[in-house]
Amino acid sequence: MKDVIAVILAAGKGTRMHSTQAKPLHKVDGRTILDLMLDACQLAGIENVIVVVGPHNDDIRQHLSYDGHALSIELATQAQPLGTADAVRSAFEQIKASKARYAIVLPGDMPNIQAATLKRMMLKRTQKAINCLTVSLDQPAAYGRIVRNEDGTVAKIVEFRDCTPEQISIREIGTATYSVPVSFLETALPQIENDNAAHEYYFTDIIEIANKEGMPVNAVVADTYGEVMGVNSPEELAAAQKWRKKLSL
Repeated sequence: MKDVIAVILAAGKGTRMHSTQAKPLHKVDGRTILDLMLDACQLAGIENVIVVVGPHNDDIRQHLSYDGHALSIELATQAQPLGTADAVRSAFEQIKASKARYAIVLPGDMPNIQAATLKRMMLKRTQKAINCLTVSLDQPAAYGRIVRNEDGTVAKIVEFRDCTPEQISIREIGTATYSVPVSFLETALPQIENDNAAHEYYFTDIIEIANKEGMPVNAVVADTYGEVMGVNSPEELAAAQKWRKKLSL
């Protein structure tokens, strides 16, 4: 699919992994998290991928220099860790140069994402809406909650610490995975500000911007938490390995 480009955000330092190795290079089922994500993109029919790294990620650069995927893979560098929207902004000129009409933005720590789910997101792509990948959990814990409009579209993602008691009862959470028209991305990225406690630019803000501008945000619901869980610690890496066996990937 030449009109779609995947943008994998792999610039995080992953300090909770307690390892000098970049988080996307840790292995699940004998393959790196990054390779598994690239496999899923390739199987989904995506031909072009941008991997966003930090200045410190020489190990990822070296790993991709020996890449064996049948994909066009470019690297973009996020100069400073200023948040996920800043990471996408770091890649935007390359996104534009690719001539893609849609960007699928994914976190770089999702080893079990399935090609079928990426295909579902792409089948729903339209210049008139954003797609947001979500999942429902029995115990959503401290994840950000998906708040929907009356018509079922996504209104916003509310961080757990900011949730009202009513919002805490919501079981649907965001997965930091989006399909966005590149034309909308170009106008929305400059509007994202860092007026939050961490002083970072959060890509989740694009949902509220879309709602203000009359751009619907549709939810694509993943079948299981196992395929969209992120890996932020050795314990979660082990959990991802168990889920992978359950999913028979």
